Amino acid sequence: MWERILRFGLGAFAIHLLLWGLFAWVATHHDTQRMDARWLQGPVPAEVMVAGDSHARFAVEAPLIAGINLAVPGEHYLKSRYRVPWLLDHGTRPVGTVLVPFDCTSFSSFKSDSFEPEYLWDRYVDWRALAVLRGEPLLYLGKFLKARFAPYIGEADSVFQYVTRSRHFRDPEVQSGLMPADLEDGITTAARHFADAEPWDPDQVVALKGLVDELRARDIMVVLVRYPLRRDYLTAAARYGADDGHLRDALFAELSAQGGVHEVDFEHTLKDRADLFSDADHLNMDGKRVFTGLLAHSLYDLGLVTAPRWDILNRPVTR
Repeated sequence: MWERILRFGLGAFAIHLLLWGLFAWVATHHDTQRMDARWLQGPVPAEVMVAGDSHARFAVEAPLIAGINLAVPGEHYLKSRYRVPWLLDHGTRPVGTVLVPFDCTSFSSFKSDSFEPEYLWDRYVDWRALAVLRGEPLLYLGKFLKARFAPYIGEADSVFQYVTRSRHFRDPEVQSGLMPADLEDGITTAARHFADAEPWDPDQVVALKGLVDELRARDIMVVLVRYPLRRDYLTAAARYGADDGHLRDALFAELSAQGGVHEVDFEHTLKDRADLFSDADHLNMDGKRVFTGLLAHSLYDLGLVTAPRWDILNRPVTR
């Protein structure tokens, strides 16, 4: 009997190691890893690092403002609080400015506990600190154990994305927004972001403050960016109690009081230009070029970029 138990145990352990190795290999192709590689390839300096989520990812053509876009869809402040300093610590690129999203969606709790795949985020985050902040010790202990000892558990969706080259496993150089199956109208998207969530998650605020303090300590300028959103999304989000700007105005005043923080607000600028959006809250390729031009002017006026590619940015956008 003991021999059978030993054989079973060794077989199970072998399968465990195989699944672990296969998932680790899949994870190397994840969007987060590709974006990190862009930064770690230094030491060519970048005037601007673009951090954040899909709003930033699909809105800023960073090379045109002497920058690098490292934003990852699904990244929120509780992730950026750890990932951005990790990149700065492990890279060799000097950077003067970091762009951080400041959208109404940025403060929703709808993804506050989302860190999949934990195997990847384990390289950045402090699970213990998150457990204390979120008041969920068992949840974050589980995330820690999964990341360290069984990273493949519950990751069938990630494997499917890899096999189909979708979502986090798309080629970042050719993607121009969301895939057709992902497209939603503003009402649907706002419901997903706010209907079952806290519109103003205080833990997201704490994480943003921590990130700003970290960057300020490194003498890096922070620019809080309100990215463009479509009118139908803004209207629907307001019905769920999403911040109309007043809470963010107060937060910006608090953050900027110590210096080193600017804000640029384009949230309503393109709201009636549906032709520039791929869906209700993500710009398409034309919108990306238009917005990057607007952003370049703002950053240039603030003295944060020295030589935007005006020769490209001033070209008319054509389909």
